[in-house]
Formats: sequence, C-alpha cells, structure tokens
Amino acid sequence: MKYNKIKILADQIAEIFKTLEENNYKGSNRFTLEAARKIGNLLNREFLGQMNNLENRSKMKDLSDAISKRVSKGFSRRTLYYSLKFYQSYRNKKLDYRLSWSHYRILASISDKDVRRKLEKQSIQENWTRLVLERKARESGYYGTLKQYSRKRPTGEILHYKVVTGKLNPKSKWLDFGFHFYEKLNGKNDYQEGDVLKVVSDKGGWNYHKSKLPHASLYHYLGNIERVIDGDTVLACLELGCGRILRERIRLLGVNAAELGTMDGEAAFQALKKKLKVGSSILIKTHSQDKYGRYLGDILYSKEKKPNYNKLKSEGSYLNEELAGNGY
Repeated sequence: MKYNKIKILADQIAEIFKTLEENNYKGSNRFTLEAARKIGNLLNREFLGQMNNLENRSKMKDLSDAISKRVSKGFSRRTLYYSLKFYQSYRNKKLDYRLSWSHYRILASISDKDVRRKLEKQSIQENWTRLVLERKARESGYYGTLKQYSRKRPTGEILHYKVVTGKLNPKSKWLDFGFHFYEKLNGKNDYQEGDVLKVVSDKGGWNYHKSKLPHASLYHYLGNIERVIDGDTVLACLELGCGRILRERIRLLGVNAAELGTMDGEAAFQALKKKLKVGSSILIKTHSQDKYGRYLGDILYSKEKKPNYNKLKSEGSYLNEELAGNGY
C-alpha cells in the first residue's frame, strides 16, 4: 500500500472515529456499531477481505500506525481486525441495537452462521451479558480459533535451550533462546542439531551442560511483570540466562478480552492489573506469535514477592485458566 493510499484510508477511518466520539454522549449502541461497519467496509475493499498473507498484515500495521497518530483515544490495531470481521459477518444484515459492540464482536468471531444467528437471538431474548455470550460461544466449538486450544499448565524447565544449525553457515551451531534470539556456540564441541543444553552459572560465568529434556518442555521462562498492557496482554522481563534479560509483550493464550476503550475492555484491564502487580514473579511457557507480533503464552503467577521457583511451578496460580473461567 503506497503512502498516499495509507494516508487517505487513515484519514477516512480517523474521521469515522471523530464522528463517533461526537455522538458518544447520545448513549446509543447504534453509533458504535455503524461506525465499526463503515470501518470494516473500507478495510474489506482495500484488503479484499484477506488478512492471512504477510503482505496484507504488513499493510495493516502501517495503516494502524498512521491511524494511531490521528486518533488519541479508543483505537487499537485489533479494532481494525474486529471491524473487518464484523463487516464480513453483518454487511447486509439488520443490527439489533440492544446488543453492544462487545456482543457483536463475539458473534462475528463465530464461524458457523447458523450458530451465530441462534446465539444472537438468544442474547437478545434472554438479555445475556457479554460474559455469558462468550461462554456460550466457546461452548459451541465455533468461536474463532480458540476451539482448538486445550489449556495446559506449564510444566517444563527454565534455562534449557535447543541447538540449531546456522542458516548462513550450516557448519556452525547456535543456541536458540527463543524470541528469534540466538547465540553462536564457539570452540570445539560435539553438539548436534536438536541437542538440548542447560545453561548453568559456573564460577562467575556461564556454561552449558547437555540435557535429555524433551523439546516439548522447552521455551519456559522465569520473569517479572513490568506492566499490564490490556485485559489479555502483559509486558514482562524474562530471564534467559547468561546474564540476559529480555523485555517482551506476551498475549495470554486462549484468553480474548474486549479491547480497551470499551466498558468490558476497561473492566478486564483493571481485573488483570489487580492480579498482576508490577514486579510480580511469573513463569511463562511461550508458543507462536499472533498476527500482531505478540508471543502467545501460558502464565503461572504468585502473590508472594519472591516465591521459590519450584514452588511457583508447582503451586503458582494458572492465569490463563482463571481468566477463561471468568469468561475472557
């Protein structure tokens, strides 16, 4: 997407947000829903409804950055994705303004249109809250990609990393710390690709010991909370070993809180901040990255200031499970 095209589209979407803010005092869901549908329409025309390829995801990031400079409140990149999905599900349908944007965001994420229609009708008739609707959507098995996710408490080990072969020089061996961070293994060694090494402190320095830990138990990190970003994302400082600390955004796997700028999103944000104080000790198991570049993770946490690692692993509270149980 050329710069001029980004600017034009960003200006159009920013104008929709401006109009929405001017109408917010009227207190009707209609303005929010119609604004989301207008934004979704613009995005659908620009991206032809396809957001899975890398080129379009890169374009969306550029567009989001441009809008962020124009809209100071109530905007996030996720708003664009939700609006696109909402438009694709409800472009030619009559909306019921008794349902909020949070309700329709959930409904638009239900892949089966018959299930979506049924839950929409029940939401209206039985006056469901967003939390009730999301629970019903999860139970349907058609809610986004979360139907494939089975929660599993982190049980692996920290400071264990896999040996990989260098991409530019196949003869070189590197230690994969995760997060696209690698360290070259210098000197003579008999390490093979796929070997697992444990990083240990040794006389003021660091050394590597071979381990038989299975690959499924890798990518576990001990760390601390720097801050809570929103209702399902945190910024954490993670200990990699070798004296290295990494600051990384972690999106809670299997948790889907409403976006900031909405009542439900603000409630989820405040609830998570109460659970995770600044400096809280955490144990994280990371997975792949989401479409926003955030690493998905399972988190164990403790209310103790400096819990023992083994105690945190065995007795720590499983954050993902707690939040999902609350309907997020």
